[in-house]
Amino acid sequence: EDRKRTWVDDAEGLLERGAVHTARAIYGQTLAVFPAKKSVWLRLAFLEKAHGTREALDQVLSRAVSFCPQADILWLMGAKEKWLAGDIDAAPEILFQAFQAN
Repeated sequence: EDRKRTWVDDAEGLLERGAVHTARAIYGQTLAVFPAKKSVWLRLAFLEKAHGTREALDQVLSRAVSFCPQADILWLMGAKEKWLAGDIDAAPEILFQAFQAN
């Protein structure tokens, strides 16, 4: 748990200095060790939303809900991002998958 906190703090500090790729790599390593940590998935999703592509964000959220299926916020974020992207049909499908997972 101390490693997780240290790595997340390091990633946040790097983001503040504009080192997006390095922060992304640190989050990736953190998730390799702690794949069920919703808070790390959320931070990576926000990083991708701010600095990445829509496709990267979709991939992160897809992976996140596979490791944290009870994390409603991740499902809702995925549905909202699809809706905002204009993929109206995908948004309810994500919510249906969330319902099935829970």
